[in-house]
Amino acid sequence: MFARKEKPLPVAVLKPELTHNTRSPEGEGIHLGEGYYWNPETLPNGHIVAIGASGSGKTQTLKAIAFSLHQTYPDMQVILLDFHGDQEIIGETCYPIHMASPHGINPLVVNLDPEGGGSNLQAIQIAGILKKSLRLGPNQEGMLIEVIKTCYLKRGIVQEQQETWNLEPPNFDDIEEELNRRVATAFQDEEKKELAESIQLSKLPPSLAAISAESLAWQLMNQHRLLGEIQGRLPRTFLFIDEAKEMPKNEGSACDRIIADGRKFGLSLVLASQSERHLSQDVIGNSASKIVLPVDQTECAKVAKKFRFAEKKVAELSSLTALCRFGKDAEILEILPYYQRLEDV
Repeated sequence: MFARKEKPLPVAVLKPELTHNTRSPEGEGIHLGEGYYWNPETLPNGHIVAIGASGSGKTQTLKAIAFSLHQTYPDMQVILLDFHGDQEIIGETCYPIHMASPHGINPLVVNLDPEGGGSNLQAIQIAGILKKSLRLGPNQEGMLIEVIKTCYLKRGIVQEQQETWNLEPPNFDDIEEELNRRVATAFQDEEKKELAESIQLSKLPPSLAAISAESLAWQLMNQHRLLGEIQGRLPRTFLFIDEAKEMPKNEGSACDRIIADGRKFGLSLVLASQSERHLSQDVIGNSASKIVLPVDQTECAKVAKKFRFAEKKVAELSSLTALCRFGKDAEILEILPYYQRLEDV
């Protein structure tokens, strides 16, 4: 998935006993199941990578972790990106994103980092996201960068004037208006049709979801970078993404950056998938916590190799039974699902 050099994975060992760092007699951290407590403060980072086929208990596991994180660390921000409408947890604040919703995600919000932000860099980043999602050609990408820069200038936002970066940013209505203006004055009819059709986001709902998710993830990363490095290891925020396949796969994506640099700024990623094809070795290797739930039998060998567990152990898993590795320690345990945790509320 990524072109960077992959980080080597730990040796494939399933230890029969847990160390005092991962099993807490005082109940520090969150209870996963069978007396096992997961504590992000005792691990190199808070990132979690999880895999499990449909019916494996993956969604119940992720919701259990998110729910328990909020209960144990009430000041921590927990964000779930829900692509399929099955990630709701009790007590959440839900922001539905659709055509009739009053909520939205604006990818054109300017990164305020004085060294790595500004309108020009934001224009390049957004054009790159749209290029991957909408398969724009190089000429269309170049034109789109210029269009976005123009929209910023019309709002009074200038790269060289940092004090303007806090002004209200443009949105996709501004981009559409600027495109229409240019089409009307500068293109022949045949050229008009090609460019206009390439930028119609409503024709590609999955791509729209990917663009929104990628934009939100980038904005979270930028915000945390501005907050500075954390003291200690307890993250400020956990971002849950249940469907890794919905996110952009290109090198330098938001998930890529969060996995690499999020730890020191207090942003942790929980990335899950039904298939090993959607999880790179780099993502797995840089996540201190790994959870393998039952997968399709055709993928057992690849999952075993990728996560460094015995193939027989992977093949024998049943629903809500997981092979887990947290730092240097590994365990097989029965996950206490989200629906059972509600009984104690």
